[in-house]
Amino acid sequence: MRKLTEHAKQLKRMYSIEDGRLKGEGNWEKLPFFWFLLFLTYKCTRRCNYCYSFNQVGNDNTMEMDENTFSRLLEWIPEVWKANNVKVNSIGFLGGEPLLRTDRIKKVMDSVYKNTDGMQGYVNTNADLIDSVNWDDLEAIQWMTTNITDIGIGELARRMKIISERSNVIGQTIVAVLDDYNLQRVLDITKFGIVNGYRLRYNSDLYRGSDTEYKERLLKKYHKLCDLLENFIIKGYDVNTTFLLDTLIPSWDIESSPYPCGKRIAKVYPDGTIGPCIRDHSLKVGTIFDANPLSKILCDIFHFDHRKQGIPDECRTCESKTACQGGCPHDKLLLTGTRSGKSVTCDIHKEIIPRLRYLDNSKK
Repeated sequence: MRKLTEHAKQLKRMYSIEDGRLKGEGNWEKLPFFWFLLFLTYKCTRRCNYCYSFNQVGNDNTMEMDENTFSRLLEWIPEVWKANNVKVNSIGFLGGEPLLRTDRIKKVMDSVYKNTDGMQGYVNTNADLIDSVNWDDLEAIQWMTTNITDIGIGELARRMKIISERSNVIGQTIVAVLDDYNLQRVLDITKFGIVNGYRLRYNSDLYRGSDTEYKERLLKKYHKLCDLLENFIIKGYDVNTTFLLDTLIPSWDIESSPYPCGKRIAKVYPDGTIGPCIRDHSLKVGTIFDANPLSKILCDIFHFDHRKQGIPDECRTCESKTACQGGCPHDKLLLTGTRSGKSVTCDIHKEIIPRLRYLDNSKK
C-alpha cells in the first residue's frame, strides 16, 4: 500500500517552491514541462509487432546500458535539470521492459532526489514481471502505465491490483496500441478502466501506415468510444480525456503548443546517445558525454506548431488547431517523408477532438 516516503515529501515541497522556474498555468501547474525518457535496456519479455522501438532498432536488439554510461547518466540528469530552468520535470523509464532492471530505476530516482528539487517518476511496463520484482526499488515511482498487449482483461485486472497493493503509485494508466485485436475490444477495456478508476491511453497502430480500411474502422470505433464515455459522464464517473487518444490534449485552447517534442524532451538510449523525439529512434543528436547537453536535444523539425511554415492554411483555421498543432511531426516524417502538410490522422482528429472537448465541457 502507498506510504509517505522521503522522496514523496520532497516532491510535495518542490511544488510549493516559487523561484521563477518555468511552469504551467492554472490546471497545468503540475504538468511536467520537461521529460527525461530513459531507455536503459532494449531487453524485453515480448516482441510486439507494433512496437516502435523494435521496428526501428531491430527485433533482436537486446542492448543494455553499460556501467560507465549508466554512471555518467546519474551525473547528466542533474546537469540538464540545472540548465533547463523548468519547475516540474518527469523522469520516465521505457524500453525494452524497464522492470528487468528495477535496481537501476532506484539508483536513478535516488540520484534525482539527492541532486535536484525532485521529479515525477513513472514506468511504462507490460507488467509481465510484477509477481517477481523488488517493489522497494520502485518506491519513488508515482505513475505506472501498463500496456495491455494481448493479455485478457481478467489478467490485466490482477496485475493492476498487485501494482496498487505493492507500490506507492498515486495513479495507474492502461495503454493499448489499437491493433486489430485491441481495436475489437477497446470498449471493453474502456469500461474496465473507468469503473476501476484507471486512466486510459490509446494509440493507433502507426505501422498500418495509410491503410484506408484500418483508418475507417478506427474512426468508427473512436465515435463509439466517445458515446461510451458520454454515458459514463452522465452516470457521474470521472472520465479523463487528456492524452486519451494519440497523446492529444484536446482541452488545450492556447495558440502556443504544450507539446515538448524537440524542445523539452531528453531521451537517452542504452548506448548513451540522446534524441529529441520519444518515437524516433533513428535520429541521434549527441551523447550524454557531450558538453552543453541541453543544446543537443533542441531540434526544430520535431516541434508541434500549427503556425510553422509548410502547415496548410486549412490547419491554421481549423477549430481543432490548438490541440492537433498540425499533427505529430514524427508520424508525418515516417509516413510521408516530410514534416510539412496536415496530420496523417487529420480526418480522424478533425471529428474526434471536438467530441472530446464536448465531453470535457459536459463534466463541468
